[in-house]
Amino acid sequence: MSDNNEAKDFKKLMRKDFNKLGITLILQELLLNGVMIVLGIGVAIIQIVKNRDISDGQIDNIFNQPSFIGTISIIGVLIAFIPILIYRGEKFFQYDLKIVNRKFTLKTVIIGFIILLSANNLLGLFTDGLEFGLNTIGFSAKSALDSLDDMNQPVTSMIIYACIVAPIIEECIYRGAVLRSLEKYGGWFAILVSGILFGLMHGNFYQIFMGAVVGIILGYLATEYSIKLTILLHMLNNTCVQIISDISSHASESTGNIFNIIILTVSTIALAMAFIYYKNHIKEWLKNNKMEKRMILRFFTSITIILVVAFDLLMVASDIGKF
Repeated sequence: MSDNNEAKDFKKLMRKDFNKLGITLILQELLLNGVMIVLGIGVAIIQIVKNRDISDGQIDNIFNQPSFIGTISIIGVLIAFIPILIYRGEKFFQYDLKIVNRKFTLKTVIIGFIILLSANNLLGLFTDGLEFGLNTIGFSAKSALDSLDDMNQPVTSMIIYACIVAPIIEECIYRGAVLRSLEKYGGWFAILVSGILFGLMHGNFYQIFMGAVVGIILGYLATEYSIKLTILLHMLNNTCVQIISDISSHASESTGNIFNIIILTVSTIALAMAFIYYKNHIKEWLKNNKMEKRMILRFFTSITIILVVAFDLLMVASDIGKF
């Protein structure tokens, strides 16, 4: 009887923890979107005051400028980080940012970067396949791809956001607050959930799967080493993606295709070699970090987590329209 009561108390505590995290993520996403809307309205009002004859099209052009998107994104993510700081409190600074399992070396950074970038590139091919699948039933998520192109524009504010601010904030949230708050329920559980939430957070059809897999890789590295490593790798990855995007945009179509084929080939070989080399280590790690079968179900059926997932999927669905 005592064991049953303890099990019930544990489940209640777990649900409470999950819902508390969900509330935090909801507030963080609402604050992020709210700040960006308020900033957009503020800019629109200023432009109208300065020029009474300004058209809606001219205002839209301002909103679509990469420099404007980069600037409000930086301000938005910094302000929206406040709920995360409140949620974790002193633990964020004393534990999330400081915990180190193993010290990483230059070799760790190089291998981690190659695996991360290779996975990123191959998942890009996977999302192309999903787009083809959507096209066959009369739909397209091209607007999501256009959004990514806007994010990769080589303007100062966008580069600062994509290569510095976003990687730091995202790592602090998902490999810091989320991963560390869930690790008491199991390492593999915390890594998997934080990775899935990371993918969903992007709210972009092309990034949702890519982000989840990359998030799982980064989660593992944060657990095995530290968040300092994942921040560095995230910054390197985004910088490299930015450079590759810039090169592709200035190349001819045929040159771009050859460049992409080379990248995909190298990425496939790199990932295959990494899997073969670390196969036994992966098996051993999964064996030692088993997850309770119903844990994932309990997490994603928590009320506030359902709301987080629903909001993110709604954002993803908004990218999909008639082909």
